[in-house]
Amino acid sequence: MLAKEGLLGHLNVTRFSHRFQVITMPTFVRFRLLLLLLPLALIGLIITGMSGCRGGGDVIHLRYWNGFTGPDGRTMLQMVRRFNEENPDVRVTMQRMAWNTYYNKLFVAGLGGRAPEVFVLQTDAFVRFMQADFLRPLNDKIMGENGIDMSDFDPNVIDTVYHNGNYYAVPLDAYILGMYYNRDLFRQAGIVDEHGDPAPPTNREEFLHATRKITELGQTDIGNIWGFVFTFFRYNLAGIMSQFGGSLFSEDGTRTLINSPENVEALEFAVSLIQEHRVAPNPEAIDSWIGFRQGRVGLVFDGIYMLPDLQRQGDLDFGAAPIPQLGPEPGTWMGSHNICLRADLDEETAEAAWRFARFLSDNSLDWAEGGQVPVRRSLRDTERFNNMYAQREFARQLEIGQYLPSNPFVFEYFTELDLALERALRGRMTPQAALDLAAANIQEIMRRYGIIPSDEADGET
Repeated sequence: MLAKEGLLGHLNVTRFSHRFQVITMPTFVRFRLLLLLLPLALIGLIITGMSGCRGGGDVIHLRYWNGFTGPDGRTMLQMVRRFNEENPDVRVTMQRMAWNTYYNKLFVAGLGGRAPEVFVLQTDAFVRFMQADFLRPLNDKIMGENGIDMSDFDPNVIDTVYHNGNYYAVPLDAYILGMYYNRDLFRQAGIVDEHGDPAPPTNREEFLHATRKITELGQTDIGNIWGFVFTFFRYNLAGIMSQFGGSLFSEDGTRTLINSPENVEALEFAVSLIQEHRVAPNPEAIDSWIGFRQGRVGLVFDGIYMLPDLQRQGDLDFGAAPIPQLGPEPGTWMGSHNICLRADLDEETAEAAWRFARFLSDNSLDWAEGGQVPVRRSLRDTERFNNMYAQREFARQLEIGQYLPSNPFVFEYFTELDLALERALRGRMTPQAALDLAAANIQEIMRRYGIIPSDEADGET
């Protein structure tokens, strides 16, 4: 399943976009972090074992780490088993761990020189590990005899792993925020097309009409029916803010813009769904995703990674579509998993690891079956992908998908963003006040990291 938090491994992006700007962690922060991690690094030296070691018959053993602890992990394990069967001279052993601890363990292993040969980084973790020199540049492999045509990847995705003239990873997927809707409730509410099929909303007017009509259906035996509910606040509002032109940081990464007029307007619209339009409940009143699965919610915004939950449920007639355009411009949130190789691999091990990385990329339609969107256009232009209904619908948003910003203080600013969204959506503060408080706290965090706004820095002597 997707990570909600990550502490150590994150990249710096200055907008909800694929544009990156690296901010280096100040010396005192690095020193304190090193002191904290050195004891764990010693443990990492013991538990991670020998890297790229040879077994009987000169088999190269590769350790492969990821955070795929949900149904996606079973899909990935099947892919690993298939690779091992087809490549008897290489043996890949996969280790899964929860995303909320994964990056700590991976970073510690890297400090100790015992990181796995192959590992997954989410896009918001990428630059942090690249800055620490944990990642092997892949230009020689990509452009070699067994290479990959990088023009096959979506530009906004591949740009995230390209820095200073080098590719440092192979993007595996895009997990995109889209819309799931209850087809039965749409029919009951009369929200159908000329053929009588459910008609998911595509813009603000249609969204408000649909959610109002569904809410008016009343109650079921297990509770009220709602047109819409908020699921994970951060990703829901990242998608909505992107449609209002919102940015979280300035272009140079030295100032937070979380309380910009665009972001305030987006959050005010979200709050209005609860307080004014009354088509969504107070978040305290419902378990949002469970409510959708119980048939009590008309539509939700959530990631493609939630698809396996719905596919296993035989009694819910659900549809999938891009999120409607609620603001002045189209947009949505997305993330990606990227396949990386450890920096210090010898050539023979690096070649085996690259073979595995390319195998995962070439076979990412298998991965997509488990609830992901492949980021190679040639794979999406196939009958097989076209038959993946939800993935196909969510993939329509790839060109407008935007990544959340990340930087050395990503964990801290995520906390402030989450608190602001919760305070506003629960009615404890106005959107303006909640985002103003978050902005003040984030700017103070940035000062502690030695990041001074450019206008203030220009005035220093």
